[in-house]
Amino acid sequence: MQLKTILREWQNEKGDLDNLEEVIKEMLINIGSVDGELRDSLIYSTFYQLIENNKLSDSLMVKILEICLSEEYLFKGIGEQDTDTVFTRSFSSLVIALIVEKDKTKEFLDKQQLEEVYKKTTTYLQSEKDVRGYVEGKGWAHSIAHGADLFESIISHPSNDILHAEEWLNVIKACIWRDTVLQDDEDERLIFAVEAMIEKGLPEEMLVEWVHNFESLLEARLKEQNRIVFYKYRSNVMNFLKSLYFRLTYLDQNIHTQHQIKKTLKNLHEAMYKRE
Repeated sequence: MQLKTILREWQNEKGDLDNLEEVIKEMLINIGSVDGELRDSLIYSTFYQLIENNKLSDSLMVKILEICLSEEYLFKGIGEQDTDTVFTRSFSSLVIALIVEKDKTKEFLDKQQLEEVYKKTTTYLQSEKDVRGYVEGKGWAHSIAHGADLFESIISHPSNDILHAEEWLNVIKACIWRDTVLQDDEDERLIFAVEAMIEKGLPEEMLVEWVHNFESLLEARLKEQNRIVFYKYRSNVMNFLKSLYFRLTYLDQNIHTQHQIKKTLKNLHEAMYKRE
């Protein structure tokens, strides 16, 4: 029976799970398929359903986690751009996020396993070069958005604490500090990771300084790059800061950060017109 047929039956709760491990093996083999329906609507959605409904044993989830964190999954073709390996990396990150979320209630991962997830995720997000969103004919790649979902899950995990705050902010900066304009709501997904940091006790003075530093970073980039490349970096920064501002306003949090964002956006806007 074809994998698509099996997964459709499972999602409709019509098929039995007697061959569970064999089918999961096939799901993992095809996790980065360029068939958008198979990869996204069937494989990822089935992983979500199985994990959410407690259909997988702890040991099987650990096995899946180890595979998804491996060089052939989360790091397959890392550094490449515009190749199909991005689908394997991106959807591996989503499955890892599902398992991290489940561990928040089941607590089946040990300290060493959680530390490995944390280290590999931060390395991955700072190394990913393919930031395409929707790929015509193949569906969503969305590596930054999916990576942001994973990052938020890790930050909000009970095992993590605010001692990692500086590294967390550096990872977020790496996600938006791009010479390609992010245009598929990546900034909105990254905001949830920042919100998780705030809930963990991120010192506001650290966030204010982080926002302010984008001004000097962009000033230096303008001197190094041509104006077109500079504007791409600037667009990503400004779009992210706007999203962060409105999220903080909605939550009625971090008033000093809101003020700094407005000041930074004003300075970046004025600086652009002074150079026109």
